[in-house]
Amino acid sequence: MGADISPLNIAQVWNVPDIKRRLKFLIFALLIFVIGTHIPTPGISTDLIANFFGQAGAGGGGLFGLLDLFTGGALRKFSVLALGVMPYINASILMQILVAIEPRLKEIQQEGEEGRKLISKYTRYLAIFFGFLQGFGLIFSIQGGVLSPDYMGMMSFIAPLTALLVVVAGTCFLMWLGDEITQKGIGNGISLIIFIGIVARVPWQLATEIMQAQFDQTRWSAILLFMVFLVIIVAGIVWIQLSVRKIPIQYARRQVGRKIYGGQSTFLPVKVAMAGVIPIIFAVSLLMIPPTILGFLPQWAEGNALWARFNNSIWYLVFEWALVFMFTFIYTAITFNTKEISDNLKKHGGFIPGIRPGKHTFDFLDKVLHRVTFFGGVFLATVAVLPIIVNWLVFEVTQVQIQTFYIGGTSLLIVVGVALDTVQQLHAHMVMRHYSGFTK
Repeated sequence: MGADISPLNIAQVWNVPDIKRRLKFLIFALLIFVIGTHIPTPGISTDLIANFFGQAGAGGGGLFGLLDLFTGGALRKFSVLALGVMPYINASILMQILVAIEPRLKEIQQEGEEGRKLISKYTRYLAIFFGFLQGFGLIFSIQGGVLSPDYMGMMSFIAPLTALLVVVAGTCFLMWLGDEITQKGIGNGISLIIFIGIVARVPWQLATEIMQAQFDQTRWSAILLFMVFLVIIVAGIVWIQLSVRKIPIQYARRQVGRKIYGGQSTFLPVKVAMAGVIPIIFAVSLLMIPPTILGFLPQWAEGNALWARFNNSIWYLVFEWALVFMFTFIYTAITFNTKEISDNLKKHGGFIPGIRPGKHTFDFLDKVLHRVTFFGGVFLATVAVLPIIVNWLVFEVTQVQIQTFYIGGTSLLIVVGVALDTVQQLHAHMVMRHYSGFTK
């Protein structure tokens, strides 16, 4: 289970020079990211970009709305960080899948620190490729409406090429900044960049809702009810994120000469939400593709109307729930190899009490994994659709629709997950400093 930080430890954080230095660097690095989201890309008309995102299918309801979520609003402004870390996320997911199915890559990863560095290098090369691919698709799909008039007299390919190189360079900068945060700050750098991108938008959204409530007093009850539901959902996410199925592991004793090795007891942790936010990203991305394509084809009025009816129906939620549930099983099966774990236990003299090593251990682990993944899939699928249901319930009770201040299931899982991971790493740093006397 996750470790907590007591109020006393939080008060002592700034008294530890090393942790204080790390926190200062973290704040400075995240401030650079926030500033970078406001630096415009050369040759791109921000007014026309705003109009583009205001169109149906290209704004919050399309694939670009999902990308804008992970860039902290940089895509909507089309800043130099417009692509954000999405190319790196896509590359990381693909590399995890390739390592699981490609024996050569698996061997490289198992070669220790050098192997992990090589896999990390491959991931970055793949991220740059995805950056060019996504940037090309983004810029050239809308170049007719976003190029600045200053470039009209130049060759037609210079402005898009300049914008493409700038946004890919922005992604490379964020990968470097994420590594610096991981090494010199506290927490995972890439995750914290996504985290601050989501959280930075909340004050503006909340302020907008409060300003609207000044003119419509009935909105206060809707905001209050929405916040109550939000607190309950976050508490549930924290509880599930920290839930672990502990499988006891016992190592047999071995006598080498006069010394006895092994005999210790430990456990194998199987997290309920092992897949994290990846299944929701897969499902939402898949559902975002049709409205995004239809947004570029306004002549298909019937298709747009049909999708609009489907998007506002209960069947959309059912379909999204089923997709997240299915992707949870697929991704967990890829990343948690029960056959490899059972073989490693047998190789090192480990066994589960009451279970024979080998095939019986594999069958037991597979059975436990399926049961835990079932509850994890139900949890992730429910979290994915719950904010939509909460908005509907708030509207039914108060007859007021909360539109500006909206936090989706993906955002909630990312924010809560990254916050918990950062707090646990901060706690680990505090414990290490507390027991530093034993290492001197």
